[in-house]
Amino acid sequence: MSLDRYRRKRDFAATPEPAGALDPDIVKGTAAMAAPSSSSRRFVVQRHRASRLHYDLRLEIDGVLMSWAVPKGPTLDPDQRRMAVHVEDHPLEYFDFEGVIPKRKYGAGDVIVWDWGTYQPEETSDPGAAIRSGELKFRLLGQKLRGRYTLVRIRAKDAEEDSWLLIHKRDEDAVSGWDAADHPRSVKTGRTNEDVAAGRPAVTTATPPAASGAPTDTGLAVDIEAYGTKAPLPAFIPPMNATAVDHVFSDADWLFELKLDGYRVEAVVADGRVRLWTRHRQDAARYFPDLAEARPDWIAAQTAIVDGEVVALDEEGRSDFSRLQDRTGLRGIASKRGERRARGRASESDEAVAPLVYFVFDLLYLDGRSLLEVPLVDRKRILKSVLREHPNVRYAAHIETDGESFFRAAQERGLEGIVAKLRRGRYEPDRRSDAWLKIKIRQEQELVVAGYERGQGTHADLGSLIVGVYDGNRLIFSGHVGSGMDARTRRSLVQRLDALRVTAPPFADPPPIRAARWTEPSIVIRAAFAEWTRDGLLRQAAYKGEAMDRDPRSVVRERPVPVMPLVEAAEEEAIPQRAHLGEHDSPAQAASAQELAQLDVMGKAGSWQVGGHRVELSNLDKVLFPSIGATKRDLIRYYVTMAPVLLPYLRGRPLNTDRWPDGVTGKHFWQKQIPRHAPDWIARWDYPEAGSTESHTYIVADRVATMAWLANQAVIDLHPWTSRCESYRNPTYALIDIDPGERTTFQQVVTFARLYATALGHLGVTGFPKLTGKRGIQIWVPVRDGYTFDQTRDWVGELSRAVGGTVPDLVSWEWEKGSRGGRARLDYTQNAVNKTLVAPYAVRPLAGASVSAPITWQELDDPDLRPDGWDIRTIGDRLQERGDLFRGVLDLAQELPSL
Repeated sequence: MSLDRYRRKRDFAATPEPAGALDPDIVKGTAAMAAPSSSSRRFVVQRHRASRLHYDLRLEIDGVLMSWAVPKGPTLDPDQRRMAVHVEDHPLEYFDFEGVIPKRKYGAGDVIVWDWGTYQPEETSDPGAAIRSGELKFRLLGQKLRGRYTLVRIRAKDAEEDSWLLIHKRDEDAVSGWDAADHPRSVKTGRTNEDVAAGRPAVTTATPPAASGAPTDTGLAVDIEAYGTKAPLPAFIPPMNATAVDHVFSDADWLFELKLDGYRVEAVVADGRVRLWTRHRQDAARYFPDLAEARPDWIAAQTAIVDGEVVALDEEGRSDFSRLQDRTGLRGIASKRGERRARGRASESDEAVAPLVYFVFDLLYLDGRSLLEVPLVDRKRILKSVLREHPNVRYAAHIETDGESFFRAAQERGLEGIVAKLRRGRYEPDRRSDAWLKIKIRQEQELVVAGYERGQGTHADLGSLIVGVYDGNRLIFSGHVGSGMDARTRRSLVQRLDALRVTAPPFADPPPIRAARWTEPSIVIRAAFAEWTRDGLLRQAAYKGEAMDRDPRSVVRERPVPVMPLVEAAEEEAIPQRAHLGEHDSPAQAASAQELAQLDVMGKAGSWQVGGHRVELSNLDKVLFPSIGATKRDLIRYYVTMAPVLLPYLRGRPLNTDRWPDGVTGKHFWQKQIPRHAPDWIARWDYPEAGSTESHTYIVADRVATMAWLANQAVIDLHPWTSRCESYRNPTYALIDIDPGERTTFQQVVTFARLYATALGHLGVTGFPKLTGKRGIQIWVPVRDGYTFDQTRDWVGELSRAVGGTVPDLVSWEWEKGSRGGRARLDYTQNAVNKTLVAPYAVRPLAGASVSAPITWQELDDPDLRPDGWDIRTIGDRLQERGDLFRGVLDLAQELPSL
């Protein structure tokens, strides 16, 4: 894939559209590494009012956004086939572009992000190949567009227009008469095209779906009060630096960025202005006036400090240090042209050829709070949430885990290298840290110029620079740098070096160079080279440019160190995972207020970031509980809100689920086997004794995102096993199930519960009662480790027969309901492997959305007690008032006395 056609059509000095910082082949390589070919990819539709209104459908394929212009817009109506013209590929950075393309420029007009989400290719694992063959079938999971589509070519690609048809298939997401014109707002900002053209601010701020192989931890704009510590705004924070290591690695605790070929710059935002500093707190504004002189409208903050690197981009959108030297004037700072550029007067041709871009990769301070002790992954998430679109400022993207694939892809494209950063690392000012590790592809070294030799012919003025590095206070000769300097650079360097002439060589051990012209060692350059010789000399060193704001005595030979000891040491120093919940709940995470707010404003479907994972949601407005009008959205909100309370009863246990896709008035089915389409991040357990016809792999609910995913599958009932995965033959509770018959009144159920309470009291055993949410009551008795199901079943059976013997007319011991004569059964047979009862706080499949609510023994005497007394709307208030009455089930380890 190539972006040549895209870039040829655009002047990136004039348009806010992104040039594309990453080479498509690198993106393709890093995207392919992280997920199987069947995983979801991103799509976006942008509504573009150019000379004619149209909608641009873009699919993430092979490291680019393959694009089709759809004049009438996509539709959910299967009877309306839409013409789609295949246009040039766009860079991935275009995914969330929203703005105004200036008049008289290619594509002039206003653009909004009309819809976004993910898509799943069907009948192929290679959508790029399917496009080349002329037909792609796929499923869209967007906020407006849902369901199965086909793109099919109808005119040869070598014709004047590469024309296709976009067709929505007849499926459950099809909507007759659906028209894109009826849905004019941006899913990113809530604005219309007219709002964007008028420069009106965003109504809402949403974050796009994560890229393939990209981080999954970006979410909504965050509540900064939950992060960092209050602190005054520093004038400057000395930058953190990376340690060079000997080879690349892969690790889930690390993320990886491209090593940029530019100048490190810190931006301090305050009072509507921005100050730019070099790494040693020198004013960088004279080098980068485009950034320094404009208002900092690229960040939604009153005060902020960001860390990043300024680069100049070539025609391929890659950082080019040579072009950066031209733009800043550091290539020939003594020349008139250099002086003019140093004052920020770059020519229009330079602007067009080498636009300056500030890639920001870290956020150190925001609106009154220091973020230095906040984990990197959170700092980057906050940074991305406060950045706004700007032609000269971009977020430095990263990938997670697989540094080796990322490195290979960068290596194949001849890039500088990559930087590995510890996800949970703190920001360490003025330190070369083990938490940031740089792995170079091209050898490069900073060097101190201590003199020069004249050359011959056109290089008579300067043949080579004589360079060295410091070892303590001693300047050590490192060889010559002769290539890479044009005539202007040579003239400028000679002029400056002649002003620094000295008679004696500044080296501790001077080399025998007869014609050397020695100088004070005050100029620092950057050079690329092939290798160091055994004598400590550079081979094939080429000048790259002058190092900005560098203390010569800080220039030492960079020696890559073994990587794994640093990785291990850094991980030991990482900031611990923030604990959101109590001691039983440490692995679980609740949904944040921002995540819940995003759920509330989402359309009928969309991609939702919750608890560190992205969950695809559908049919959110479908009514599942007709008596109270509760929808699937309400079910999802309930389960993620209750996750801190509910997950301790589910974690570490196989889960049986009851799905009601058409609501509680429709059909339902029990599901034990985890479905194939379940995300890879959902925990699972393989049942080692499963027969050929039994379920083999079970879901284990251990995080809030799993609760969201289950609820989106219309899972209403949750039935965890009585035993844990690691000891599935040994129960942790003995279960008593008072199962009412057709003639059993609830008052009779309460009578049974009171009898059990009395019996357990006599035995000195603690039991925990809960309403089933339907008609019954259940009692859970926690037991010590080591009991078998035979033992708990026999014990509950003997206890139940004793209780039932006091009211024999109300009890039946028959297995079949039809043989019970409408009487209750005191069921002890649920004490067995893979036999379950409903979890506390789980929703019941009834029209009123009741829940299985724990109660106290004393509440059995409340005349207003009902088995469906609490539902998804009211149980939260009860928890606030009474707390989790069932919590003791997780703490007690009881001996079952002989009966």
